[in-house]
Amino acid sequence: MSMISLGSTNQYKSPFGGNKTVIAALAVLFLSACGGGGGSDTPTTPAPAPEVVPVTPPATIDLPAEFTVYLTGLADGIVIPAYQSMQASANDLITATSTFCALSSPTVTQLDTVRDKWIVLNLDWQQVQWVKVGPVVSQNRLFRIQFWPDNNDAVSRGVSNLLLQSSTVSADDVASQNVGGQGLPALELLLFPSTENENLIQAENRDKRCEVATAISQNLVNITTDINTEWSATGGNYRNQLITGTGEFTSITDAVEELTTNWLEALEIVKDEKMLLPLGSESPGNVGIAENTLSDQSLASIEANLQSFVDLYSNGDNKGFDSILTNTLDQDAINTQMLTAINAMLIRIKQINQDYDSYSAVLASEQGRQQIDALIEEIRVTRDHLSTGFIQALDINIGFNSNDGD
Repeated sequence: MSMISLGSTNQYKSPFGGNKTVIAALAVLFLSACGGGGGSDTPTTPAPAPEVVPVTPPATIDLPAEFTVYLTGLADGIVIPAYQSMQASANDLITATSTFCALSSPTVTQLDTVRDKWIVLNLDWQQVQWVKVGPVVSQNRLFRIQFWPDNNDAVSRGVSNLLLQSSTVSADDVASQNVGGQGLPALELLLFPSTENENLIQAENRDKRCEVATAISQNLVNITTDINTEWSATGGNYRNQLITGTGEFTSITDAVEELTTNWLEALEIVKDEKMLLPLGSESPGNVGIAENTLSDQSLASIEANLQSFVDLYSNGDNKGFDSILTNTLDQDAINTQMLTAINAMLIRIKQINQDYDSYSAVLASEQGRQQIDALIEEIRVTRDHLSTGFIQALDINIGFNSNDGD
């Protein structure tokens, strides 16, 4: 059973919530088939699935050839388009920021236009946040785009330093300072401040804040442009390295193993950093430490993450892991187990986004907290399937996961 992928929108809450009636229907159908409920019913924590032992695959299989087809589809259909979308959204953001900051008496509606552009760029980033190979990790770009979790207030300190700079702040100035003040969280702090007297309309130092916001926006344009250049055939041609298993990889299989490790790490980050820690031990939780809490995009970001996991597994219209497991390796049971687990996560977060207006509302509600608990358990189930039957069936090894938890 493949999950339906819904396109993202510019709304503040759900990146894939254009038709919430359809989403609700999907959730009811899926959870009813699984014997559970969602929404206003009592959340059902998934029961541990029985272990599926990989069957003996056909004798003659060229798995590296299968992996090459998968990696080519992933690069051309998922990863590169995601980075291209980021670059386009970053350009839209710098245009919107510059236009807004040129206004002498801007309105809240005009500020919301800039905020919408930030939201779109952030959701584009969340779709490819799991990737930790290639150009995005070069020159510290991963942390320059998003320094989070931020346990040392690096974002606040970075923005404060830029605001205190007496000379005009440029994108080069932003790029030369600490990573906390360079990317999406720094812009979020400027666009969605916790107090109204610090926003880009009312702040006493509005001109300086606009100057810094524009410089950070341009820095994101520069970073995303460099990433796309290095993926392109006329630039660094990282695409060729990935699909041939050369460069930083020792083989095609090694490339698949690295990406699978990235996926596993991303699952742990969503589970631990984005949900377990904000959930805390009791209501109302710790929403202040959640990702994207100022913009109230925490749940939307999680949904984008879980959608990206569906995409990297099924690989869009190209050969995915589901096809390799079923059509090449005769591992139908493991594929069914993986698809069931992945789709359960996505349906759960869609239902949460349907039922609640904010992460703080979820964490303050007993039923909302039960929903988050259930989603955390579903992620654990997916992680366990991924790190056992899935890798055994594909005959791959995963690397050390620094985010590994319970």
